[in-house]
Amino acid sequence: MNFEQTPEFSKELKKFGKKWRRIEADLSVLMTALSTIYGGAKGIPAEHIRQTFFATRKAAVLQLIAQDGEVVKVRLDSSDLNGDMLRVTYIRSGKSILLVELYAKNDKAREDSARIQRYLKQGQ
Repeated sequence: MNFEQTPEFSKELKKFGKKWRRIEADLSVLMTALSTIYGGAKGIPAEHIRQTFFATRKAAVLQLIAQDGEVVKVRLDSSDLNGDMLRVTYIRSGKSILLVELYAKNDKAREDSARIQRYLKQGQ
């Protein structure tokens, strides 16, 4: 998987990195998990892993894009936090993932739909 970050995501990561020192390591764990979810594992098809992952309440597909893409909101498990208050919104298209937004649930209740739509339009 190819991972990219929007400029806004990079700023949010830097801001939260000042509060929670291990957030970049936590994000790295998430990216490894996403690679497995969409790429599969030894002998296990990617679609089975994906269905199992989305059956939990850790992630939600916000919007389907064409045949091989989607907008997803996922909980970011943080080793610095006890709760599940961080969220990552990303756009997957084929074998690439664009990290669009990182936010804390106590700062903001929902994802920024306008930002997501802006990056969806840029990708078309």
